[in-house]
Amino acid sequence: MELKTPRLHMIPITIDLAQMLMKNSLAFYYKYQLPWNKNWPHDGLKALLPMYVEKLENEESELGFGPWVIMDKEGEHVVGDIGFKGMPDDEGTVEIGYHIVASERNQGYASEAVENLCSWAFTYPGVKGIEAQCDKANIPSQKVLINNGFNHTGRNRDILMFKKEKTANKNINHFKEEL
Repeated sequence: MELKTPRLHMIPITIDLAQMLMKNSLAFYYKYQLPWNKNWPHDGLKALLPMYVEKLENEESELGFGPWVIMDKEGEHVVGDIGFKGMPDDEGTVEIGYHIVASERNQGYASEAVENLCSWAFTYPGVKGIEAQCDKANIPSQKVLINNGFNHTGRNRDILMFKKEKTANKNINHFKEEL
């Protein structure tokens, strides 16, 4: 399973890929013939991977509802990562998060990846809404969410909450998925 946009190639992190990233991230760069970026995987992703692998080992359907690697479409470099924090909850909500490496920021990659992954998620009948959290000082990330149809829904201290609802009449199959 892969997702492609006009400029990006996104792949979900499998058990094998997660273990590779945890044990020797250079092996990932070698496998995909990418130039090494010392800033990826970042510490947050590295901390998440062991728990994610455990979830995948117990439930294969978690694949896609965890982290994805974002690369440029030509496969020349890592742009960052994006993903959900698990399967939809009882209300049909998933939470999205994303990280773009510093050298790739301010080029619209986050907006493109968020749009594509949200469209992918909304193809699943159990997904009715997508939530996101953002630091109130992170204006670029707030713009990504707002430009992708997320509405500001609340605040918890310095963290702003956003949500995007699935719309029944919207054409949500405008992404390209390759199996």
